[in-house]
Amino acid sequence: MLYACAWHTETEQAVTGAMRVQELEHTSHGEKMTEVEQLNTELLDTMSHELRSPLAAIKGYTATLLRYDKRLRREEQREFLEAIRDAADDLSIIVDRLLEMAQLETNAIQLRCSPVDMLHLATEAIDCVEHSRQYIQATSVLPGFFTFRLNVTDEQGWPTDSVPLVWADQRRIREVLDNILENAMKFSPEGGTINVTLRPITPRTPENTQRMNGEQSALSALPSVPDIPMLEITIQDHGMGIANEHLERIFDSFQRIDTRLTREVNGLGLGLALCKHLVALHHGYLWVKSVPGAGSTFYIWLPLAQLAQPQTTES
Repeated sequence: MLYACAWHTETEQAVTGAMRVQELEHTSHGEKMTEVEQLNTELLDTMSHELRSPLAAIKGYTATLLRYDKRLRREEQREFLEAIRDAADDLSIIVDRLLEMAQLETNAIQLRCSPVDMLHLATEAIDCVEHSRQYIQATSVLPGFFTFRLNVTDEQGWPTDSVPLVWADQRRIREVLDNILENAMKFSPEGGTINVTLRPITPRTPENTQRMNGEQSALSALPSVPDIPMLEITIQDHGMGIANEHLERIFDSFQRIDTRLTREVNGLGLGLALCKHLVALHHGYLWVKSVPGAGSTFYIWLPLAQLAQPQTTES
């Protein structure tokens, strides 16, 4: 009888335990589904805003031109046409980034690599940013709002006039520079100096190993970094910075640091994800160091040209 009671007690405990495990699993699954649904909702909200804004501008200005074209002065007509062009450009960028991310995720990107002069490419990228619509709009209100400074040094940090060539797809790496420079402007509401520095490095020196480990714990690929010379490109701003808990996911697709900034800072959150993928395709490395309220520094490492195979690289 005692054995029977003990058996019933153990059975009841086992059933209760199993039910509790099932309940916890159900709760965990429910929480995960809620989190996924929330992310999907935020993504749809962002997509809706980013697509509707340029479309609304195009429709609005076009309707006004068609309805009041005889009453509008020539200057007003030109202003409206420029607004339509800018909105169309914004829409084109969104579509291009979505298509490019789809290509990267399906391994459809083909690199056309050759020796690239990063000093020339960085100079071009900075010049382009300084003639961009965002820069002109900012400096028209506050002259000198942003200052770009290009620094070139040797491995010890001494100023020099040139840097080694890298083996890269010039168009793709230029896209990386444009994205990060644009990002630096977007998240620097108070303006200031944006420093771009080029420096040849040997990744496996104690100094560089310590920097990679200390500045971005998410860079788990450190053991695979080859002990070969590379070129380091850093882009440093003095903007709002990034909190430590966000550093590991800023390179994720559709990742926004703070969704409350959606209305102030445009974008789908694809720029940095694209940059990460493109640099990885070049067998390079991209990571970030940031101090909230003091700014961010993005690091790009690319293999030098004489160390790479002279052939087209296909993902």
